[in-house]
Amino acid sequence: MKFKIFGAILLLIGILSAQQKKIAPDFTVTTIDGKMVSLSELRGKAVILDFWATWCPPCRKEIPGFVELKKKYGKKLEIIGISVDRSVNQVKEFYRKNKMNYPVAMATKEILESYNAIYRLQYIPTTFIIDKEGYIHDVKVGFVSKDEFEKLIQKLIVDEKK
Repeated sequence: MKFKIFGAILLLIGILSAQQKKIAPDFTVTTIDGKMVSLSELRGKAVILDFWATWCPPCRKEIPGFVELKKKYGKKLEIIGISVDRSVNQVKEFYRKNKMNYPVAMATKEILESYNAIYRLQYIPTTFIIDKEGYIHDVKVGFVSKDEFEKLIQKLIVDEKK
């Protein structure tokens, strides 16, 4: 009987700890157009943090959806693209050709290490949905449609109005 109770307590502790929200690691980066972006300065807004590359087909497929979401939600939504490409010039060209309307920065060792510590970054795209308080609301790996991202964002924006 004691073992059943002890087992139930351990299971409950495991479930509760798995449900704890994690704070998104803060960072400050220089974007490809020379501006500074700090995640902590975006508190109070829903944030999409997208790890991607120009050579990644699912990443390329998601970008038009991000452009549309940024147009639709404006200042209520921030999107930051973190490129894992090696060539900043290639990223700048891709950014221009695809009329990206949100900040893009090159991945730094510090950003990759801090996000890898909380969620193993093995594949791209890997996209973090961050709530207005800076907590990671969801993580998506692989291609995700604009509509699916929009459902997540709408929930966070509605929560902001409460």
